[in-house]
Amino acid sequence: MAVLLTISETINGAAVSDALAGGGTGVDFGSVVNNQYAPLIDKSSNTGAKTLYIRHNAIIDPITDVKTFMQEYGVGTAFAYGGASTAADDFTTMTDLGDASGNSKNNANGLSGGLWIDMDADASTVNQFDQANFPALVKIYGDNGTDGIDLASSFLIVGDAMVYDAPGETLATTPVDGQIGKANDTILGDNAKVKLRVYLPDAYSDGGIVQWEFVIAYSATA
Repeated sequence: MAVLLTISETINGAAVSDALAGGGTGVDFGSVVNNQYAPLIDKSSNTGAKTLYIRHNAIIDPITDVKTFMQEYGVGTAFAYGGASTAADDFTTMTDLGDASGNSKNNANGLSGGLWIDMDADASTVNQFDQANFPALVKIYGDNGTDGIDLASSFLIVGDAMVYDAPGETLATTPVDGQIGKANDTILGDNAKVKLRVYLPDAYSDGGIVQWEFVIAYSATA
């Protein structure tokens, strides 16, 4: 039996199902403007993020080597592109934004750009997305023009992301980088909790809908 993932916005919740431009369902980050990020609640307080939980339906073994990367829209899903340019141009845009990005967690200086991931499940509000001080936990897709943009350069989901429902979200007791346990595994955790943001630098000039694919790769024993 194939091992399947579910991506939800709450722990053990329903799969994400935002309607996407061009058709299909997934995750909509909403609107982001120059010198800010999305989702945004309050910039000065560093609040706002798209929180996602990753779980699977294996009944015996954990999944391993769980990684994420970004790729051109439609390559994996075959969804029709509905953005303002082309899927290839959007992928280049996101890669270039990440490559040129600064490391201000709330874009205080207007230099941060691209897609960021925070893999610290219990990061405080003040510390979330603090790439400058926690580079092992906060990654930028397209950083250096090479990072997180294909399977070879993908980011391993670290043990700090692993949680389970006790009930109530609880950190895994002995998590392992790249491993998500089966349902109710309190040791490894049975969900990986990640937070995502999209940043735009102050000088960014283009507008319109931008689309890309957020890919989760893993190994599983059927």
